Amino acid sequence: MENCDIPFFNIDKTGNTVEYKRPIRLDQAILERVYSQRQNNNCNGISFDTFFKNVIKDKNVASIMVKKYLGNGVAAIVFETANGDILKLTKGNHFPQGRPHENFDVPIFRQGNIGKIFYYLEEKLMQHDLNYGFVKQIKDMIRKCGYKPSDLGDFDIHQIGLSKDGKLYLIDPECAKYKTIFHALWAQIKRIGTKIR
Repeated sequence: MENCDIPFFNIDKTGNTVEYKRPIRLDQAILERVYSQRQNNNCNGISFDTFFKNVIKDKNVASIMVKKYLGNGVAAIVFETANGDILKLTKGNHFPQGRPHENFDVPIFRQGNIGKIFYYLEEKLMQHDLNYGFVKQIKDMIRKCGYKPSDLGDFDIHQIGLSKDGKLYLIDPECAKYKTIFHALWAQIKRIGTKIR
């Protein structure tokens, strides 16, 4: 890997957003992250090797064309696809305690998993011209659906966005959790009961 010369990668030294010279396959983009991480001796909290080893097992996911690497969190990496959608890859289910996708969550066009790596193809939300009042609206939507806002401060506008049709959504599902473990278990029991019928 160290002697790898890949001319179409824009290797960065910071882990910040990278725009590729032309759209590339997802597996190549993750390989670029592996290479950059090794070149810079930078772990920044996540190992891209795990994502690469799993993504290459699924040809359909590996061949998704991406134009930007947008960043990563502790257990997720995010890309923008060639057609302008957002592709999130996460270690484990991105929805806390297996909660379902709700009407306040960013719309998901396609999702699945490759082993313990989950992928979500989502609508890209607009985040310019947002104000702090929108955060309160999202918190109210979360509460109305029976969840509690989590790690969502009154000024965290980076966690929300507007769709093309002007609807407000929560970007990070980790910001909406069950109120208690009892609520999570009860929801699971109800989902199982619905599937049995």
